Parts: sequence; C-alpha cells; structure tokens
Amino acid sequence: MWKSPAIAMLARNGGRLLLTVAGVSTIVGPISADWNRSHVFNERWPSHARFHGVVALGTASGLGAFGIWRLWAPSADRAAGRDLAAAVPLAYWGSFFPAALVRGTGLDDPPHPVGRIAGVPANLFFATVTTAAAVGGWLLDRRLDSM
Repeated sequence: MWKSPAIAMLARNGGRLLLTVAGVSTIVGPISADWNRSHVFNERWPSHARFHGVVALGTASGLGAFGIWRLWAPSADRAAGRDLAAAVPLAYWGSFFPAALVRGTGLDDPPHPVGRIAGVPANLFFATVTTAAAVGGWLLDRRLDSM
C-alpha cells in the first residue's frame, strides 16, 4: 500500500507516536514549568506544599516513563499499553480543567505570571494540546489495531 518504508512506519504507528508525544510532555512539561522559583523553590510556599510539588513531579515523570515503555514494549496485550499510555497524560493534564474551577486556585500567581498563547494561559493551552494528543493517539492506535 505505502511505497516509502518511512511513510508505512508512520501510518502503522501514528497513534503510538501521538501517545509518546503526550507521555514525553507529561515528563518534561511539569519539570520545566515547576522545578524553579515559581513552584518548588518558591520561598513563599510552605515546605510541605513544596514537598507535594516534588512528589507530583516524580509521579508524573515515573508514570509517564512507564506508560511510554509499556506502549512500545513487546506484549501479547498491546491494548493495555495503549490504555496506560493514554491514561497517564489524561489524568495529569486533564486535572487542570476541574482544578481551575476550584475557588482559591489560579492558573498563575503573582509575581510569577504565566505567559499566554492566543490569549490562553500557556499551562492551560499545553494541557489542552497534550490531552488532545493522548485522546487522538488512543483513538488512532485503536483504529489501526482493528485494521
């Protein structure tokens, strides 16, 4: 069907590649956004809040890495790897949306404002993109699996 081996590989693995992007974003995004003076090293935060920040980063990184490994590892149950690889970014990034609705929370905190992309706070923008990549990757891989 496909003349180019590279195109054939992309067609076969497009869903898994999207899930991998979502998983890598779940590892790299939170660390790059939070391992700094605005979060983990913020002297205005109580030590226990900073502790939970580090725990959240470790959890996202560990589960993200496991999800990517499980997605690509040889397995008789490929669907389980796909499900896990989608569930981790959905749980992490999807939680941004209800969290933004809780009274007293904020998407940014002076003196550390969050940048905007097309008028949307960058953290919410990336949460939306990563969630969409996870859902899209899951749907695509599921569809390709049934072909």
